[in-house]
Amino acid sequence: MRAQAGGLRFIADTLSGRLALVFTLLVLPPTIVSLYLAWDSYLEHKARAKLQVRQFATLTATYESKFFDDVQETLQDLGAEPALSAGNAECDGVLQAALEQTQQFASLAHFDTSGKRICGAGDDMRDVSGRDWFQEVRGFRGFAISDYTVAAESRHPVIVAAQSVYGGGYEFQGVVAASIRLYWLSAFIREVSLPAESVFFLIDRNGNILADRAAMLDQADAPDAGDSGSDARAGDLSSLASVIGSELASAVLGRRVTDFEALGPDGVRRVFSSVALPHGDVTVLFGMPAVSTLGGLEKDLINRVLGLAAIWIAGVVAAWLGTRYLVTRWIAGLRGMARAYGGGQYAQKHNFAEAPRELRDLGETLTLMARRIEEREAELRASLNQKDMILREIHHRVKNNLQIVSSLLNIRGTGVSGEDEQAALGEVKAHVRALALVHRHLYESDDVQRVDLSAFMSELCHSMLAVLSEPSREVTLEIDIPKFMIATDRAIPLALLVTEAMTNAVKHAFPEGRAGRITVTFVPEGESAGTLTVADDGVGLPPGAQEERGIGLQLIEAFARQIDGTLSYAGPPGTAISVRMAEEGAGPRGAEGRGLLAAGSRADAA
Repeated sequence: MRAQAGGLRFIADTLSGRLALVFTLLVLPPTIVSLYLAWDSYLEHKARAKLQVRQFATLTATYESKFFDDVQETLQDLGAEPALSAGNAECDGVLQAALEQTQQFASLAHFDTSGKRICGAGDDMRDVSGRDWFQEVRGFRGFAISDYTVAAESRHPVIVAAQSVYGGGYEFQGVVAASIRLYWLSAFIREVSLPAESVFFLIDRNGNILADRAAMLDQADAPDAGDSGSDARAGDLSSLASVIGSELASAVLGRRVTDFEALGPDGVRRVFSSVALPHGDVTVLFGMPAVSTLGGLEKDLINRVLGLAAIWIAGVVAAWLGTRYLVTRWIAGLRGMARAYGGGQYAQKHNFAEAPRELRDLGETLTLMARRIEEREAELRASLNQKDMILREIHHRVKNNLQIVSSLLNIRGTGVSGEDEQAALGEVKAHVRALALVHRHLYESDDVQRVDLSAFMSELCHSMLAVLSEPSREVTLEIDIPKFMIATDRAIPLALLVTEAMTNAVKHAFPEGRAGRITVTFVPEGESAGTLTVADDGVGLPPGAQEERGIGLQLIEAFARQIDGTLSYAGPPGTAISVRMAEEGAGPRGAEGRGLLAAGSRADAA
């Protein structure tokens, strides 16, 4: 999910991606509408296809109903024959003649009101008093059709159609019944052009299949459809449950379901429709393969959906590629120019002759801006070089002036006889030489704003030790300062602080000519911060020195504040003076430090 979200953010982060997204949103509503219309059309055509199956089922039921209507009419005509009540021989003759004229009948018989056979043609039916269809005719005095039946006197499965017989005074006199070969129940197929892949079933109330299309097609070319061999297929007929399943079969027989889809025993899914006949509990079930009925519709729906998806994707890709070729490639050129100009490469150019007018104008504006920036930078560089030369000259002259001051102090020092005065004058000359050394490093350096602390401090400390140390004692110097560039406004106070600290160390840390070591270290803590330490292994500060805060310590503290530093002392043994400089601009304490420096200078002068 995170990878997908990252991919979407990446696409939406580019102009071509956003334009493609806009196109996607624009075509989304008509695409949704088209999909809805395709689905609605599919449902409509599906309903029409099912209606077509229903119409075929109704047509089939109509032929079946007509067949039974014809049977009923035939039985009514026979029941009206006077010969039926004249006697056995004459009755048998009438029924035999009727049997020979109607091939669909396997037998005909006339029964009295108790179900005893009076006369007949064929031996299928004798005593029918216990048959359901007889009880139904006698009870309702009308027409009835039996279920799937195998007569005790015959080996052929049949169904029985029965019609009540009335006398002249409309009194119930008996029943005329005909056993019908199951083959003839589907004989209408020879007259009706049903779809070749369709199936047809005629089902009784118990779910037995009385006739089906397969039976008819197997015997359609039989030479004698009326003989006993025509019913050979009938004995193999199965139940409705074996065709559509017991659950659906129960729903169809219970008239709860009329239109449905089911998978047949042959593995073919079909669309079925059932129609109940008006004669008895007989149902017609008609079905067609779902592939031929709905398969084309489903394929058409899939093709339409895939077509819409292809159009949509092609549109998005076209929008992506089109905007990339017509718009974003020029914007990429503008972006490349802007990046090059941002990096100072003002010679970068791009041909916008074929770009849209707005982008072409923007490219020309960027080119003009780059040229003007380049000219302005050249002017600024020339001015900066000139200012650097002037600043170097100033540092050079300040250094020369400080050397003159140092020379004057040397000249005046020859007339000073007292040791204290000589020492004070030496300290002043040391400070002057430190200032002169800073300015010399500044005008000799490539950067007049910064000085290399390592080289500058090393030279300062060695020169200070050479001036302050006495030949009678051995004081060594160790310097551990990495290359570190420090600003001018910090270099000068730091040089004076080190000068004062080394002066105090040489004067007070090694009394009575004892040897010692002075160590100067610097630990960087960032681009402009770090800790400078001047330490010795001498006798250490005398008790109460920090509280009394002599002129030397006051100057050291003033110099530390001027560079926004934090001063700390350590020892004995020895003395270590550390000043930690914060990052430049971290604390505005320079003015306070300069004030203390001025105060210290006034106190020193006093």
